[in-house]
Amino acid sequence: MDFLRKTINWLRSHRFISLIGTLLIVILIIFVRTIITRSEGTLSGPIHRGAAVDAVYGIGTVTALRSYAFRPGVTSTIYNLYVKEGDFIHKGDKLANIDHVLYRAPFDGVVNYSPFKVGENVFSQLPVIVLTDPANRYLVVSLEQQGALRVRVGQKAKLSFDSIRNQNFDGVIQSVYWYNSNFFARIDVSSLPPEILPDMTADVAIIIRELANALLVPASAVDNDSVWVKRSHRIPSRVSIKLGVVDGTMAEVLSGDLKEGDQVLIRRKVGK
Repeated sequence: MDFLRKTINWLRSHRFISLIGTLLIVILIIFVRTIITRSEGTLSGPIHRGAAVDAVYGIGTVTALRSYAFRPGVTSTIYNLYVKEGDFIHKGDKLANIDHVLYRAPFDGVVNYSPFKVGENVFSQLPVIVLTDPANRYLVVSLEQQGALRVRVGQKAKLSFDSIRNQNFDGVIQSVYWYNSNFFARIDVSSLPPEILPDMTADVAIIIRELANALLVPASAVDNDSVWVKRSHRIPSRVSIKLGVVDGTMAEVLSGDLKEGDQVLIRRKVGK
């Protein structure tokens, strides 16, 4: 208690020194907090130049080139069925006898719809059998308007499927078209494996242009057109940049005080 009393008395008699000491402590706290705040996050590896791809992204649906749906023009009776769902049928094989008329397969394919039974009546325009050729397929990609403006016939596309992420497939834009205010691109793919069936979906990247020597930073490090840069042993500083192509996890830097070898912080967004 005596020590505390003496300390208080000393501070009262040396108010100016006490004020300076308090200010120094406050400045030190602010300085330390600034260092901690600016250093938050994970330091990237040295930034470098490399390839970047400007692309339009979308979800594509695998579509069969040939599909046959038999729909009777009038109410009819099924006298015999020769196929069931899942059957692989060759061209010319018997499909059904409806009102004593025999129908045959117009091409090789798989029966993927046959809901009726022998003896049932089928109303006009209802499909009795749907036959699809799974060997000849293409993709249809739905596009946003801005994406459709950039897509052209002949551009390359990269495709990936959820179930086989370790393998990508190449395609080429065959056409760009529209229907009912929606925009689409048709992609020809020459080497889809047989397990990829019509109506399956794929992630699609349509290549607009490729850059061979772009200065790249992690896209996750960009915060409102700026990055936090760590150079040598100095405190990280915020640097404004102009971005170009954002290629997946990386972003192209068009301008700004950045150079190869700099390291950037991947951090939570903080105020300037």
